[in-house]
Amino acid sequence: MTDSPPLQEKINSRIPKQSSVFSQQELTACKLILTPGSVIASFLLLGIIFIPIGVTSLVASEKVVEVVYRYDLDCVPSNYTNNKLGFIQNPQIDKTCLKKLTIPKDMKSPIFVYYEIRGFYQNHRRYVTSKSEKQLMKKSYESETDACSQEGITSNNATIVPCGLIAWSLFNDTYGFTIEDKPLPINKKNIAWQSDRINKFGSDVYPQNFQSGSLIGGAKLNSTIPLSEQEDLIVWMRTAAMPHFR
Repeated sequence: MTDSPPLQEKINSRIPKQSSVFSQQELTACKLILTPGSVIASFLLLGIIFIPIGVTSLVASEKVVEVVYRYDLDCVPSNYTNNKLGFIQNPQIDKTCLKKLTIPKDMKSPIFVYYEIRGFYQNHRRYVTSKSEKQLMKKSYESETDACSQEGITSNNATIVPCGLIAWSLFNDTYGFTIEDKPLPINKKNIAWQSDRINKFGSDVYPQNFQSGSLIGGAKLNSTIPLSEQEDLIVWMRTAAMPHFR
């Protein structure tokens, strides 16, 4: 039977050999003491800094001229008020709609035009994943349609490029503007992210068998223009996180 070591030796063995101000919690600390004078001075300093910034931002925002116009209800004929889907799907009806907008103030160029869509859930899981990243980037991957459970191949087993529900539902409204019967030119170049045009959509990938089925989802694509130059599609393929988006 051996004797146990003394209690003092046990305690000493647990103490770190190299203690520091950090391990001993002896670091220097600085505690701010708030006084009425320091608080008033701080608020005055913040006010001097941020009040001019706020005034400048307010003046700039007052100069912005924004006109919002909802046209989907006014452009539906009265006999199709309760059957909007039938109006949309009927190819015999001319969908052209002319409306007059009144601009309250002078608009300085450039003037930006947006479509605003409400109640369209692009963030649905099956919708977001219904595309092929590889197919969009390179021509050699155009047969990669595994991620497109819908609109991947035609009834004749031909590959659809671009495949998936996102491309299939491409927004198909178009617009034009005139002032005093003179058309206003619209520039749709560089409306998509440059990184998307260069890295995500190939310059050698062209649409094939797109919107060739019996059920048309949205706009059609020009088969002679590569996907990297079809910026309406590129913007639409960057899905929105919220159901209301522009």
